[in-house]
Amino acid sequence: VDGFIIVRTRCKDTRIDYLLDREVPFTVFGRTDEPVNFPLVDEDGDYGMRLIAEHLVRNGHTRIACIAPDPELAFSTQRLNGLRTGLAQFGVTLSDEYIRIGDLTHASGYEHGSALLDLPVPPTAIVAGNDLMAFGAMSAVQERGLVVGRDIAITGFDDTPMAEHSHPPLTTVNQPVYIIGGMVCEMLIKLIRNEFIEDKQIILKPSLVIRQSCGCLPEKRQKIS
Repeated sequence: VDGFIIVRTRCKDTRIDYLLDREVPFTVFGRTDEPVNFPLVDEDGDYGMRLIAEHLVRNGHTRIACIAPDPELAFSTQRLNGLRTGLAQFGVTLSDEYIRIGDLTHASGYEHGSALLDLPVPPTAIVAGNDLMAFGAMSAVQERGLVVGRDIAITGFDDTPMAEHSHPPLTTVNQPVYIIGGMVCEMLIKLIRNEFIEDKQIILKPSLVIRQSCGCLPEKRQKIS
């Protein structure tokens, strides 16, 4: 093996330590909590979640829940912190009872979405840490005869191909994984060839793709500017 691409980085990632110690060429899609001395490409998940927070609050939501991935995954911490920060800027608190930890699957989104909807005071919006969990939460909402985007807002993260064609189409944060994959591959080839890499750490700014699943609360929209 000439080199590796590391994905789904952990906060403390022993794979990266192992490869650094043995001086094996590698590049990374993601970051860690440790000092960065290796080539990587990542998206600013903190910023992406702040975009979601602002959009939901400006549309009248204050009871906002989150189905977050495993906190051992570095991007999970970044996204959850971004949501907290974004809500706090508008005086909204992300309550502990509204936080659930999922495993990035549809089944997990359904399970935790159901639990959130069964609370005595359920949230009016659910922010999922990825699109698959958002789809699961949408299924939980629809199973109860509620309408996604009207009775409860749901958002995802990644903008997978399914997001545009789900029912309703999913509001999500765009993550250009195809482009990122090409970038980390090009970096790795240069490493293997001992060629110069001009930018070794690239952090991309995401964009919010607004579709029907987030809905809005028209009667409250003017209360927050």
